[in-house]
Amino acid sequence: MLEIILNSLDECDNFSKRFSKTLKNGDVISLIGDLGAGKTTFTKFLGKNLGIDEDITSPTFNLVNLYSGKFEFNHMDLYRIDSPEELYQIDYENYFYPDGITVIEWAENADYLLPKNLIELEILKTSENSRKIVIKGNNKRELEIIEELE
Repeated sequence: MLEIILNSLDECDNFSKRFSKTLKNGDVISLIGDLGAGKTTFTKFLGKNLGIDEDITSPTFNLVNLYSGKFEFNHMDLYRIDSPEELYQIDYENYFYPDGITVIEWAENADYLLPKNLIELEILKTSENSRKIVIKGNNKRELEIIEELE
């Protein structure tokens, strides 16, 4: 398990830069955390550090936003998902392909449909300006990333 304490937006940006260097095509990242924990903020920094020049916005109402940069970058938000049928309607599996990176906010709302080797980051709000990011090491890919970040 790896726990990272971030005390500012600059530290979040710096961590997302380090994290981005560990990613490979086909990685699926699950962001778990309460409303206001910083999932979208982290995603914006991550996208920027992966070479996305466009403004990254939350796809809460349309479920997924697509961006191009160094990698294809798919940003999903499953906050409003009530049933698996909603994901089937957008052909969600098409976003888990080897030529891109997918970030999923509120992935716990559909964890039964997601790849088993996804990279889970739990974001905990520890104070108004501080966050703790936890990577548990539940699978081989998470363990590789933890090793690279330590």
